[in-house]
Amino acid sequence: MPYPPQAVPGHYGYPPQPPASAPGWHTAPHPPYPQQHPGGAGGHGGGDQGGGSGLKKAVIGVVVLAVLAVLGIGGLAVYQALGGGALPTAAGGAQGEQLLSPDDIEELLDGRSQALRSGDEDTYLAPFAGDAKGTQKHLFENLRKIPFTQAEYSVLKTTGTGTDEYGDGATVALDVAFVHKIQDVDVRPVSEWYRWIIKRESKDAEPRITRVGPAPGAYGAKSYVFYPAPWDLYEDMHVVKKAHTLTISDKKYAGDTDRYAPYIEKAAKDDIELWKSNGPEGTETPTGFVTVLEPDRKTYSSLYGSQSVEWEAGQSVAMPTFDAGFGGDEKDLEYGGARVKMDMSGSRFTNATYWPKLVQEISHHEFAHAIVQPLEAASGGFAADSSTRWWVVEGFADYVAFRFDSELGAWNIRNDVTGKEFSGELPSDPGSGDEVSTNYTVSYLAIRFMAEKNGEAAALRFVTDQYRHPGQLDRQLRTATGMGESEFQAAWASYVRSHS
Repeated sequence: MPYPPQAVPGHYGYPPQPPASAPGWHTAPHPPYPQQHPGGAGGHGGGDQGGGSGLKKAVIGVVVLAVLAVLGIGGLAVYQALGGGALPTAAGGAQGEQLLSPDDIEELLDGRSQALRSGDEDTYLAPFAGDAKGTQKHLFENLRKIPFTQAEYSVLKTTGTGTDEYGDGATVALDVAFVHKIQDVDVRPVSEWYRWIIKRESKDAEPRITRVGPAPGAYGAKSYVFYPAPWDLYEDMHVVKKAHTLTISDKKYAGDTDRYAPYIEKAAKDDIELWKSNGPEGTETPTGFVTVLEPDRKTYSSLYGSQSVEWEAGQSVAMPTFDAGFGGDEKDLEYGGARVKMDMSGSRFTNATYWPKLVQEISHHEFAHAIVQPLEAASGGFAADSSTRWWVVEGFADYVAFRFDSELGAWNIRNDVTGKEFSGELPSDPGSGDEVSTNYTVSYLAIRFMAEKNGEAAALRFVTDQYRHPGQLDRQLRTATGMGESEFQAAWASYVRSHS
């Protein structure tokens, strides 16, 4: 979700910015996570406050993922369920010589997959023509910088008959999934969807790919196709590889990216070690993260086709497992991983004094979302109890962020809770305006209260169980705290008031 102002929640986003002066700071740090003051809901992401988790069904999450979650489907299954039709065929019933058969198309895709894996750029580019050849050259070179354990093209759907009906060759529109799995980042393969326009003049000519762009979004929503990824956007993609992170930017921002990358890596290492030490055993979670740093707001907002809000500072974009099929089996993950993006123009990155602290804060928050993303339930509905509670999603991410910086956590409580209106009810969404930062912080206090009462391991088990079984909150609270939902809410409200 987005991070509050500086960000307000976005996929999983970060909260709003702090005031110009704040107690205990020589220069006001960015409150977690939003960028500008929140103006509305967001997803796991953030503004100068960090935040960010999956896009699923949270109100602030990306609507598209919300639909994905409800349907409990992924990849090709999603495409077909949303009107993509039956599995592709390039041959139709029209008369004329068939120039593009299903076998021809499979050969074209397989050739690109093999060339990408082997690093054979000339072979990869051979069928591309015109402007497509230039963009695909940049794409190929960018993709070769990423440590994929799986990278291949798969047919989603073809539009067109593949026959030469008028003596001027055959043309088809091919919707293609780039199915991939990044080492340590994805627990299952995920995908990005393209549309290729393929032309073949005659049987004696080779097929040519003349245009490449995003596949049309289901219901008009670009979020379904996760385009553009950074490898599509940048002519020369800069990648900083460390033990637990890939930090990516346009090459022209390489200096800034190199400066921030060690702090992003430190946050990733912290989060992974925390989960390894106190998280439940047997969870299938990532041990690495991809982060894209982008200072141009328009470009930032376009990344992965995800929705963003004005105040967000960062997002963790949930990536559905490719062709997971129709859910129902809790062993089938709905999500294969997540992609984190951060607005590098926000105060978390530009604060002259506190940027190392604030870059780690938003990174801790977004990576917390990414760690638990693959745990999210494989099926659900539109009912409130079919989605992981907002206060659990964002409270957990802020708990992780402030666990590693108690000074910043205390500052947020003073700034966002002390003297502020408090309803005594666990937040179900980020709200708007000044209440966004308050809702993030009181949610953080809910998870902290739980950890203080029965230990951190119990709190992390609760979070895991809520992600997996969102409709069983009362039982989960009784297991974690010995209190049912109403009793817990009352005890938490007293705890919040005692800290305000």
